[in-house]
Amino acid sequence: MTTSQPQAVVFTDLDGTLLGHHDYSIAGALAGLSRCEKLGIPVVPTTSKTAAETLGLMERLSLRWACIVENGSAAIIPEQSPWRAAAPESGALRFGAERAQILDALPALRQSTGARFVAFNEMPIAGIAELTGLSLDDAQQAANRGYSEPLHWQDSDAALDAFETAVEAAGLRCLRGGRFVHVLGPTDKGLAAKALLDAVGVSEVPVIALGDAGNDEALINAAHIGVWVRSPRGPAPSTTARVRTFRTQALAPDGWTEGVNAAINICIGDHGDAPTAFAQPL
Repeated sequence: MTTSQPQAVVFTDLDGTLLGHHDYSIAGALAGLSRCEKLGIPVVPTTSKTAAETLGLMERLSLRWACIVENGSAAIIPEQSPWRAAAPESGALRFGAERAQILDALPALRQSTGARFVAFNEMPIAGIAELTGLSLDDAQQAANRGYSEPLHWQDSDAALDAFETAVEAAGLRCLRGGRFVHVLGPTDKGLAAKALLDAVGVSEVPVIALGDAGNDEALINAAHIGVWVRSPRGPAPSTTARVRTFRTQALAPDGWTEGVNAAINICIGDHGDAPTAFAQPL
């Protein structure tokens, strides 16, 4: 399809990037979101969260373009999106596996590796709420997955290495996120971002990506400019040499505004009313 080309597109992780890592606060990111809106730059949440969780947040923040959910497993284009004409009737573009396929594979993977974990589908909603800090209603939305399964890992790093190998042999993927290990189909956030832009006819525009954890690495590496929002868990993961990368001084959500301002200034040369203190190059 033919579509108007924005000045840039922003793909952003949510927890620990746009939202505060511990309290899911958003206030510090509002200035950056407002700047993107004024410049007509789409902001696309790109997250391990479910469609239900993400669409609710998009509505609260007046984000209308699209979202990528469950670590790149699908893109959802809402009815009010300028990109909606590119979507099937359901509004969903699937890039990964169905959750049922993953749940069918997990018992054999657990038995063959001896790994110790608890999957979301094995937890009561109250247990998910306790692990995530979400309300019971929000935890119910987090449990309502279509394309992936989070695992509460209870084993060693070495056991996780072996489990990842077995998952890949089964034709699936394993991603280490900020709180959970995620099992999904053969996709990632970076592949999904590219597939979404191809589907909606956006090309040859700067792509900005923001993240904070290992499951954001593929997204950052698929962008022109990557921003690692400072994490309380430690240093930023590695990034390919071709991506211009920054690390923020502030944690989320303030770090999101810091990082997106720096990236916009580079991409489109518009300094506007952005602050003078920016993310530092890696």
